[in-house]
Amino acid sequence: MTWNESNQVQTIASTPAPTRPARARTGAVGTILFLFIGFAVFEGIHSRVQAKAELRQVAMKSAIPSVNVVYPKSGADAEEIELPGNTEAFTDTPIYARTNGYVKTWYVDIGARVRQGQLLAVIETPELDQQLRVAKADLENALANLQIAQITATRWQNLLKTDSVSHQEADQAESDLHSKQALVDSNRANVDRLEQLQSFERIVAPVDGVITARNTDIGALIQADTTVPKEIFHLSAIQKLRIYIPVPEVYAPSVKTGSKVTVTLDAFPGQVFTGTLVRNADAIDPATRTLIAVGRCLAICRMFPKL
Repeated sequence: MTWNESNQVQTIASTPAPTRPARARTGAVGTILFLFIGFAVFEGIHSRVQAKAELRQVAMKSAIPSVNVVYPKSGADAEEIELPGNTEAFTDTPIYARTNGYVKTWYVDIGARVRQGQLLAVIETPELDQQLRVAKADLENALANLQIAQITATRWQNLLKTDSVSHQEADQAESDLHSKQALVDSNRANVDRLEQLQSFERIVAPVDGVITARNTDIGALIQADTTVPKEIFHLSAIQKLRIYIPVPEVYAPSVKTGSKVTVTLDAFPGQVFTGTLVRNADAIDPATRTLIAVGRCLAICRMFPKL
């Protein structure tokens, strides 16, 4: 027991005391830790102060009203599209015969410039001429019968005043007079009809224009009462021209009546004309998905020779 205590005492007595370098290292670690904690606190406070200052600056800038200044400048050029068109005569008409017969003679050929009412050809109609003579004879006969009926009706009316005839006989005479008058009117209308058909022996130009086709010759048979009559002449009035322009559906809303358009023609290279849109179909063609617009250009018309 005594030995163990003495041994323990010896052991305690032999433990060395802390040295000065150890104490210095402990103080350095504590100082570094303190500085680190102080720096973290400083950075946190500094960042909050800086954020608050930036927020105040942004708020002050936002409170100032801003104005956008726009300076005038020339507008962009309007969209232009080039479209093909068909130039056609203002009046383009085929000329047919209205009566049956044979061509006796023709006076104009292709390329001839004619005036309205000018004689183009003459057709012989012997059957029609004979029918007209018969109709005139029937009219003369009806007029003679009407004259007799008028005399008879007048005579019966005078006899009725003296009761020399009955009322029935006088009414019959009056009725016969009206019947003869109606027959005269019918025959006169027939004569007028045949005379009108006979006037169609002379084929005349309906308007001023140019003969673009002649499809007959002397002695040719003309049958006007068929389902498909033969065209004798074709006439085009080129004093005024129409330009038909198929406008694609996507550009259809831009087509405005009265708008100015620029026109160029292959027949007049290097020349530019100004036209006007005068009308349009106001409907899209379901087959081509285009809108037909019609233009007029008086300058082009002046380029063609006058009649």
